[in-house]
Amino acid sequence: MESTGFVGLGTMGFPMARNVVKAGYRLSVFDIVDGPVQRLVGEGARGATSPRDAAEGSDVVITMLPTSTEVEAAVLGDDGVYAGLAPGTVHLEMSTIEPSATRRFASHAAKRAIQVLDAPVGKSSAAAAAGELTIMVGGPPEVFERCRPLLATMGSTIHHCGDVGAGDVVKLANNLLSGGILVLVAEAVVLAKKAGVDPEIVAEVMGGTAAANWHLDNTLRKNVLQGRFEPGFKTRLMHKDARLAVGMATELGVPVPASALIKELYAIAVARGLGDLDWGAYTTLVEEFAGVEVRTERASDAATSVTG
Repeated sequence: MESTGFVGLGTMGFPMARNVVKAGYRLSVFDIVDGPVQRLVGEGARGATSPRDAAEGSDVVITMLPTSTEVEAAVLGDDGVYAGLAPGTVHLEMSTIEPSATRRFASHAAKRAIQVLDAPVGKSSAAAAAGELTIMVGGPPEVFERCRPLLATMGSTIHHCGDVGAGDVVKLANNLLSGGILVLVAEAVVLAKKAGVDPEIVAEVMGGTAAANWHLDNTLRKNVLQGRFEPGFKTRLMHKDARLAVGMATELGVPVPASALIKELYAIAVARGLGDLDWGAYTTLVEEFAGVEVRTERASDAATSVTG
């Protein structure tokens, strides 16, 4: 197994790194917050003092950070990942960032004979903990095959999407579509509730028609109708991804008016304090506008007993 470094131990990064350790990889970990580092040290990882320290002696270094700004700070400069990686090693960039940023990092890496794969992930933090992420990879096929065993410790569905940046493109397109579907699910179900129909019946009927989608069975029925908004995928991250997708469209000269609206709707949700809740909490914004709630009777009774 290749020696590995991991930079970024947040909501997604921590369970991903834990699965790498569980699989038996020699892992050096770094985060600006020491708590997650020490937890993984207790499970067999080595705590690093900097991104460069995590990279030194590693064959592959994974970065899993919020934005391209943090990735740039972690990989470039005297104390960055690229200063610690040797020629012939791999930077596995698993954050969700602009494809243009990934290609820029790959250009810097090439000057040091370092290979780059972009490999953003799909699904929730629960899927990350279970090692069941969907991973979308861009980069040279031979580098992808080299890293496939490592990727398989973190994800159960792995796609090679094309050249460097292609994984980011697919991830942004996917989340833009998924976030747009959720917006329409929220509006349709709240509308039906306002008109006097049980949301459970609406979801059941829609599930057997062309309107069927993942959000109906999961975000809506398992979370929203039950009043559960603990973050699996935070609303602010959905807004970030929509912003990046619309920015990519602007760079390419592609008009995306519906996507621009989706971005702004999530921006409103974040501004109303929903940013750190699950993206299903967007439904509560629509509920507020409509003056109704779509909780099941049991969930409403539970909320009343807690607040009453």
